Amino acid sequence: MSHTRSFYSIIQYVPDAGRAEAANVGLVLFVPSERRIEVRTSPTLNRVRRFFAPGKFQLQRVQLALAALKNRLVLGKDEFADEQAFAQFVAARADVVRLTAPRLALISNPLNDLNELYSELVGDLESARQLADAMEILPPRIAEVLGRLEADHKVWRPGAIEIPKSRRKFDVSFAYRNGTLSYVRTESLAGHAKLDSRLEKLGFNGQLLYEHPTEGQRQMLVVLSSDPAASREVEDRFASTLTEFHVRFVPYRLADEFATEIEQSAH
Repeated sequence: MSHTRSFYSIIQYVPDAGRAEAANVGLVLFVPSERRIEVRTSPTLNRVRRFFAPGKFQLQRVQLALAALKNRLVLGKDEFADEQAFAQFVAARADVVRLTAPRLALISNPLNDLNELYSELVGDLESARQLADAMEILPPRIAEVLGRLEADHKVWRPGAIEIPKSRRKFDVSFAYRNGTLSYVRTESLAGHAKLDSRLEKLGFNGQLLYEHPTEGQRQMLVVLSSDPAASREVEDRFASTLTEFHVRFVPYRLADEFATEIEQSAH
């Protein structure tokens, strides 16, 4: 069986560069002869949880940075003409999510070998139930845009906001301004668990945000469908109902267009 010269880098979370402590969160495989990039990342961030015991919003920050890196690698694979170009990209990373120096590997089947390396170097020790409950991942294009705009302070993650009048806390994924203060909340609609109660809660909170501007600025809740497995019927139902409460709904199929809109209008 023939073997192909390839390189792999471990994706690591390094919260404090001075302490040089890291948790492995993914793996990148680069095949120069095919200009091929394969990326696998941890859906549970199990090592991050065990090593650093981060809070909920710190975990969201890691997940967003990880998704942005993954999207950058996949979309920019044509930039890596050879191993030197790949090594330069790796060396330039200085974020909390970064890559180790590329290591040589001779592989025969990229996907199989990637899975074996991932299992050995990263792994995920949590059960299937815990995996199902893991943090939602933003659509790739959304994550990539937010990763850049956050650095420019055009997008931020407020975490739990207080709903006017009710004084209740309500979790949102991120926020931005474009003439309106928009709070974006991701919702996985692939299952059918408690859809009615979730719809009612979103409408109620969205209506209160809309009716009570903050510091003279209009507020709006934006619900982003975050799971590609969500049915068109369910998404259409959420869209038509939430409109009555002045809540904007973005189906998963329009996530890329929504990302472009944020990129062009956020300030």
